[in-house]
Amino acid sequence: MSAIPAVVQKILEDWRIPYSAADDKELFEIMQSNPPASYSSKVAYNVFLKDELGQVQVLVPGDRMLDLTQLSHAFGRQFTALSVDELDLLKARYKIDQFPAIPQITEMETMIDQALLREQELFVYSGEEGKTWLKIPMSEFRALTTSSHVGNYSTPLRPDCPGQGSDQDLDDVHSAIRQFTPLRIKQRLEETLDLPPLPEVARKIIELRVDPDADSKALATTIEVDPGMSAQVLSWARSPYYGTRGEIKSVEEAVIRVLGFDLVINLALGLALGRSLAVPKEGPHGYTPFWKQAVMTAALCGELVRKIEPAGRPSQGMAYLSGLLHNFGFLILAQVFPPQFSLINRHIEANPHINRFYIENYLLGMSREQCAAALMMQWQMPGELVASLRQMHNADYDDDYSGYANLLFVAVRLLRERGVGDGPSEVIPEHVYTRLGLSAEDAAEVADALVENQDSFADLISVLNH
Repeated sequence: MSAIPAVVQKILEDWRIPYSAADDKELFEIMQSNPPASYSSKVAYNVFLKDELGQVQVLVPGDRMLDLTQLSHAFGRQFTALSVDELDLLKARYKIDQFPAIPQITEMETMIDQALLREQELFVYSGEEGKTWLKIPMSEFRALTTSSHVGNYSTPLRPDCPGQGSDQDLDDVHSAIRQFTPLRIKQRLEETLDLPPLPEVARKIIELRVDPDADSKALATTIEVDPGMSAQVLSWARSPYYGTRGEIKSVEEAVIRVLGFDLVINLALGLALGRSLAVPKEGPHGYTPFWKQAVMTAALCGELVRKIEPAGRPSQGMAYLSGLLHNFGFLILAQVFPPQFSLINRHIEANPHINRFYIENYLLGMSREQCAAALMMQWQMPGELVASLRQMHNADYDDDYSGYANLLFVAVRLLRERGVGDGPSEVIPEHVYTRLGLSAEDAAEVADALVENQDSFADLISVLNH
């Protein structure tokens, strides 16, 4: 194991805490598990919060969500997470890459969730880059907690969230709307989802998708009716990412020379649906902007498809569409649940160690994936799209259209590892790659190249943002 940061080493020595490098078989099995290591009760995380009285730290186990409401009730204080800049300043002050769950490093006021103290041993970050872990016996770890508050500050994760059946989604959305809507309009919302109708341009594009006689000219004519969409398609075709020689002067030329019918029709459909809901100004701090995340996920899905053998290869256009709309539920939450949207964002910031669908399920009774799937079903979108958005976090999904859902599962996590997207880094199980017919090495190589050349998407992202 490489050197432990000096500040961590000093605490361990001063307090005479025995530890071992957690590179043994047990940690390997935890890291390869599903859910992954970040959701193990043996893994301890340090979350930094603040209020008008100052900064505090809360230690929680990886299989639980820090509940800001419980914390508020316990201390009579309203906490929010430190911003990315504030956390970077803290890391720089202590010359540390990642804070271990050891209270004495910062000497801040510390709250420890009592669920953390149930195990015989704990895994904590060593403090160095690369997420190396230390293993500390619980009998020794307790000595570090004597000056801390210990109490119930968290809630367990619902393990069934990622893989729930889509048949229940519409009921869950209705239930959440009724729960968080004033009584005077409950009755109306029981009869209809308060979600937008299918945009007209999207309806026309869908008609083209199912028309066996549709050609590039018909598609170009439909797109050109919408000047904004035309500009976006042309911007995409002219992107340095494609390295096209010569000027692209028309949508039809973009279809024929560069993008192809399948990709353009799904790109246009994604843009039409994406514009039906406004991108909220508020979001969890430090997270990738909506359209940057959408475009890069779409591009990665499209590129990963090329690495799959033709016999089992999903449609590149549909893979691209799934990537472009993979976070569509984020827009729905902002529109339909504005007060809860703010609460969700605060909890996402305070729980960087867990996937935010657990947070949404706890606070709303559903996830953004359920919202997106319900709306896509209401709009009568293709089954491939509904399944991919709904099952994108389910590593064990092996049913209709699993290729698209598994592609999203891989693409989202590959980009997270490279600093693009929302949520913690999570291990991609080997069986997901096997099911896709894709090698982990090829996938990583494609993701590295895409992120390295992300500036080539700047013009398209700029157009979408406006």
